[in-house]
Amino acid sequence: MQNRVRVSPDGLLRLIVVSEEADTTIGFEGYSWHIHADMLAVEYGLPEIEAVDRFVDAILGNRKRIAISRDGSGILDMWITDDPEKDLRYRAADETITFRYWDERT
Repeated sequence: MQNRVRVSPDGLLRLIVVSEEADTTIGFEGYSWHIHADMLAVEYGLPEIEAVDRFVDAILGNRKRIAISRDGSGILDMWITDDPEKDLRYRAADETITFRYWDERT
């Protein structure tokens, strides 16, 4: 699997798939959150390559919600969330978290 970059229609999100030796990760360029292909393979019950493709397709197809954490200085992190209410409960006092889909819908 080769490295891939997908840019959201508004240019804010850069989803990256990075393959290095026996490990593939998916995350947002410039931010710490990421997930490994082996974790997705277990979650989906598929081989890693197919699991990565399914996960990326779900993001690009607006079936996965994206959380964006900000403070006064700008964006702190971005991640895929299945539980926005939990994310909001654990935010810092000076942090805001917004939710959107790939195509900018909220």
